[in-house]
Amino acid sequence: MRSLRVAARIGVWAVASGLCISFIGYVIDAHKRHTRGPACVWETVPNPDNMPYMARYCYLTKDTGLLRLYDGKGKKLLAERMYFNLDLPRLYWSPDALSYETSTGESIQLPPTWLDRLRALLP
Repeated sequence: MRSLRVAARIGVWAVASGLCISFIGYVIDAHKRHTRGPACVWETVPNPDNMPYMARYCYLTKDTGLLRLYDGKGKKLLAERMYFNLDLPRLYWSPDALSYETSTGESIQLPPTWLDRLRALLP
């Protein structure tokens, strides 16, 4: 019984530590977006299939990019991603995602998830 309580405490501390580390990483990224974002030179991602979305990207530093997905008129931010890569990523549309080829091969699901929309509201 005692070992079960000790294991539970260790689990709680592990989860709390993970959340703190994630929060610190988010704050660092948010600070980078806030300080370097206004000086960005924004490029539009070509949209050959006339998707009902618009995407823009810029480079915050030489190895950090910021990708934003907007509604079709470009007024409402729907999703935002930072990516880290020394090479230029290949950004491309598919019927169900806006993908960016980096070392992790990530994408933004279309339509954006409720979590993407919630994150877009945060600084």
